Amino acid sequence: MRNLQKLAEPDILATNHVVWLEQYRADKTNSTKKNRYRHKEIKQQLKDETGHKCVYCESKIGHNTPGDIEHKIPSSKDENQHFVWFNLTIACTECNRRKNDYYVVGNEFLDPYSDDVEGMLEHHGPLVYWKSANVRAETTIRTLELNGYSRQQLIERKINKIEEFNNLIERFLSNSGALKMLLWRQIEEMIDKKSEYSAMLLETVEKKGITSQSTRTSLRSAGV
Repeated sequence: MRNLQKLAEPDILATNHVVWLEQYRADKTNSTKKNRYRHKEIKQQLKDETGHKCVYCESKIGHNTPGDIEHKIPSSKDENQHFVWFNLTIACTECNRRKNDYYVVGNEFLDPYSDDVEGMLEHHGPLVYWKSANVRAETTIRTLELNGYSRQQLIERKINKIEEFNNLIERFLSNSGALKMLLWRQIEEMIDKKSEYSAMLLETVEKKGITSQSTRTSLRSAGV
């Protein structure tokens, strides 16, 4: 997970959320009234703020995995939150299904918009763990089964990304001059928060002692 900032509420939601909620309350069996939060403008804004990836596992969403709009506080727990912009985000179908309607006051899921999730989690290869006996972090990881056998495809994709990234790091460390600069730019792209599994890759860079400031200083010193 990466720390995120909420973008502006889409006009379609700001204008209609009160009326939509009233209509939803009046007829909860009507799927059209219930699912108006799926409007393309709303979903696009959520994709933009998460980097077009699942807010939890960081898998990219696209044509094959379109992503589900996620209610951080499920409507079954508080229907007033059904169309509230700050309660909406986007998750892959696998994470959304596992979270289901989980919500326990005092042991809520980690919230990348308000929690320092990058400081609460740590990565060991493709596996992610919680720091300092953090119960909320542990609950989130275990509920989503982010390290479980049921997420084999996720683990395999992360392993492939690690192999690609490690090869890039090795080339970066063994080269100099203009090529080194180009390789660093590619590294920066892969650890950008909008890139897939970038929290895992960012920690890899930090463990190797490679930082943006030191790298840029070294490139400038080399006249690149």
